[in-house]
Amino acid sequence: MKPHPSDDPVRAMARVHDEDLAGFAGRPAARDLARDIMTLAPPEEIPVEVGDGERGGVPARRFPGLGVRLGAVGAMAAIAVGGVVLQAGEEAPTPPSISLGSAAEAGHVLDLAAEAAENRSLNAPGPRQWVYTKMKLTSSAKPAGLVSGGPYKTETWEVWRRGDGRRFAAYKDGELQTGHETVSSSVAVKYEPLPSDPAALLRKVGGSKEHYFMAYQTLVTLLRDSVHSAETEAVIFRAIKLIPGVTPVEGRVDAAGRPAIGLGLTVDGWLHEEVLLDPETYAYLGERAIAIKSRTVEPGFTVKAGTVQRLMVRVAIGVVAEAGRRP
Repeated sequence: MKPHPSDDPVRAMARVHDEDLAGFAGRPAARDLARDIMTLAPPEEIPVEVGDGERGGVPARRFPGLGVRLGAVGAMAAIAVGGVVLQAGEEAPTPPSISLGSAAEAGHVLDLAAEAAENRSLNAPGPRQWVYTKMKLTSSAKPAGLVSGGPYKTETWEVWRRGDGRRFAAYKDGELQTGHETVSSSVAVKYEPLPSDPAALLRKVGGSKEHYFMAYQTLVTLLRDSVHSAETEAVIFRAIKLIPGVTPVEGRVDAAGRPAIGLGLTVDGWLHEEVLLDPETYAYLGERAIAIKSRTVEPGFTVKAGTVQRLMVRVAIGVVAEAGRRP
């Protein structure tokens, strides 16, 4: 099968790493997945508040390749989840500049995060318990859009995932609905049990010279969507440390009003894909994609350094006895 130009990003979204799958993005299931992400929009029943999004900002644009990559995290997190509340037309402040530290500094932060995890009282949920998460995502106001300063939209959603990875639940039309987990709603179950050795974990999630970015995304998703034992969470941080090119942002990052440590990988030489950690506890706070260099994508359209492309914050997480309950 001939290679497809979207093979790599769609492999990342579907968590498939086989290099022999040339043309994977052209297969029906992959096309459906990519279409869902490229056309993600709030269902009709979801309340929408729309502001004057075209005033004072440059409209978001669609760039097929990079647009899929930027939208994948938020879209994959929201697919199959009802109860999304969206506010559109928001303008976000743009930091004047972004400076990155060294890989050694990132390694030191990840060592501290692993040690902090080992000292926390963390217990993985039982197979019949549920992990509750509430997320808040700010991104381009247009599906799969690259943004140069606005407008933005903010989505908030809640989801429950059963400890055995087989069921999820969310509210839709005011009613709690449950269903089977799918590739777009669960990652952790694909890799259970997680190895206790960081190098083995990195290999299991597909870490290699060609696929380090996909492995990085997978490890961050494991932190975001699941409650792990103290030992397992420490191993995830140590596996991230093994990925070449992970660098920290100098100074503190604004995670929707909360200070955070940001560290991650630079994509295409200008976009920094970050995981955000609490500066006191080193626990996961969220994720951000931000331009660290100005980039002219096409004539007349430049993304300036410091422009946030995506900010996702975990508002709450906890283990509960049944779907619908909150910690």
